[in-house]
Amino acid sequence: MIRFEELQMRIMDAAKNYLDVYDMATLIEQYSLNKESRLSMTLPEIKPPYPISATVSFSYNAHQTSASILFDEDELEDDTENMVEVEVVISLPFVEGYSQLKEIFEEIVNEYPDLDIVLIRKEFLRKDLIEGEEYELVYSYMIGGDDLKDLQLYEEIFFELSNILRTIYEKTKFYIDMSWYKADEDDNL
Repeated sequence: MIRFEELQMRIMDAAKNYLDVYDMATLIEQYSLNKESRLSMTLPEIKPPYPISATVSFSYNAHQTSASILFDEDELEDDTENMVEVEVVISLPFVEGYSQLKEIFEEIVNEYPDLDIVLIRKEFLRKDLIEGEEYELVYSYMIGGDDLKDLQLYEEIFFELSNILRTIYEKTKFYIDMSWYKADEDDNL
């Protein structure tokens, strides 16, 4: 089993080739010693605040963590313990009054049918008691065995992710500029 830190760095190196990684977190559960890695990223041309971003995460349970430290990959017999789920969550831009997110979702699903992408809608209540919605695209990869060491696989994952982010950004850029920065202009008047 590839070590947790080694997988984390392979993913980070591949991500940096296509995207701007602005946050990296490693979480360790105190009692079980399960580990989780989360990388937050966006397109290189986007500046804070990030209207569109993606979070890529994976985790090792305590057994996988200890196996990655104690054994060589060849010594592990159970392939199910040698599998890692790499989850991708894309936070779509929050744009008031924009009703074409479902069309963008359908376009991405048609473009990448193998990814099994899910659209998640989250409702929230703002402090002024006005309801709002946020949307996320979620998909994952199950990676195991020799594929865990395949650098080309990680390159393909992040090339695909950058293309998806770029498609979404190009389709919503005008509306992001109008709704995000119009408030700033009104404040300056």
